Amino acid sequence: MKQFLENYNLLFAMTILTAFTITFKCICAMVYQMLLRDSEQIPSTKNKWIRAMYTKFEACYKLKIPVHNPDCFVENHMAQYHFLGISMKTLENTDIFCGLIVTSATLLSIMCGIYYEFPIRWTLIHSMTLVFFLLFLAAGELIFQVRHKRNLLHLQLLNYFENTLQAKLENQYLHPEERRAYENAYFDTEEETDKKEQKEEQIAAAAEHLTTSITPDMQELIDSLLEESKITEKINEQQEKLHAAATTEKYHLVEEIIKEYF
Repeated sequence: MKQFLENYNLLFAMTILTAFTITFKCICAMVYQMLLRDSEQIPSTKNKWIRAMYTKFEACYKLKIPVHNPDCFVENHMAQYHFLGISMKTLENTDIFCGLIVTSATLLSIMCGIYYEFPIRWTLIHSMTLVFFLLFLAAGELIFQVRHKRNLLHLQLLNYFENTLQAKLENQYLHPEERRAYENAYFDTEEETDKKEQKEEQIAAAAEHLTTSITPDMQELIDSLLEESKITEKINEQQEKLHAAATTEKYHLVEEIIKEYF
């Protein structure tokens, strides 16, 4: 043991450990960068991990099981990602593990050096080397920004799954009747508008055609009938809108009662 410490073999071992740690951090940063690039185009991505997450999220809604907390869903799926059989969370924290090991080994070696009465120069070299290793590990995190990349990936995935995909799947699988009613109402409104315009054009054309052959009294009667017809159409439109609003309000009320009691 004394010979091992005196020949600075512990410093060589800690140097190799630190080098491996920086290598792992570099690999981790590259993996997160690749996932960030793929997460920008989730619907068309070829990344198997992201595709599996997308399929699992969609399957929940196909089974009528909504995901109430997409944040937890994304976090759990990220925790399951492994690279070469090693969890990404473990690779991400290799600098912390290495820092603890290097610090503990250095303090223990200094205590042994005091016990074996090694020169002060030996103790100073080990102390300064420890500081250098810790600074090197901190610089590695600043350069590769592994934790920042992980947080950015989490936010990017959460933004898509919560703000885009969740709303789409809810309308498609959980509220199909409401979506269908909205589409029908939209297209029916367009058809009614077209028919109304055609009718008005026909009436106007007929009125122009008959203008030369009718008396002023008859013209006033026709104008009053046209005005009355327009007023009747407006009243019917208002009644239809009120009926649709009442139906929607009843639907939301029933939905709230079901959620509250079940």
